[in-house]
Amino acid sequence: MAERINGNYYRLNDAIIRQTERLSNTANQTKTANSTEKTESSFQELLNQQIKNTVTFTKHANIRKEQRNIEVTESDLEKLGNACDQAQEKGIGNALIMMDNSAFIVNAADKRVITVMDKTEMKNKLFNDIDGAVFI
Repeated sequence: MAERINGNYYRLNDAIIRQTERLSNTANQTKTANSTEKTESSFQELLNQQIKNTVTFTKHANIRKEQRNIEVTESDLEKLGNACDQAQEKGIGNALIMMDNSAFIVNAADKRVITVMDKTEMKNKLFNDIDGAVFI
């Protein structure tokens, strides 16, 4: 009888230890999952911020850029992005951005270039549907 009581005591003790280990493992898995979610959300935030700061070109703008042999460097893209930020601060939706010998019509909110012109194209052109201009 004493063995049975002692045996049950040990079985109960083992059951408590196993249950504690199981709960501890579950808690560790939850912590790992939460830290993974934080990493993913941080990555998502960084990705969204990077996308938000990137100037993109519409299909039309890309065609015009190639036709008119206008080169746009990384430095130019950064300048365009800064000009878009300035336009947004002033409440400008569609902006004419004059840079070097090129003109860019840009949707400032989306940082999307709608069309591109070089110096020769600008001479006798009328710019319409713009809310403001930025000269850089």
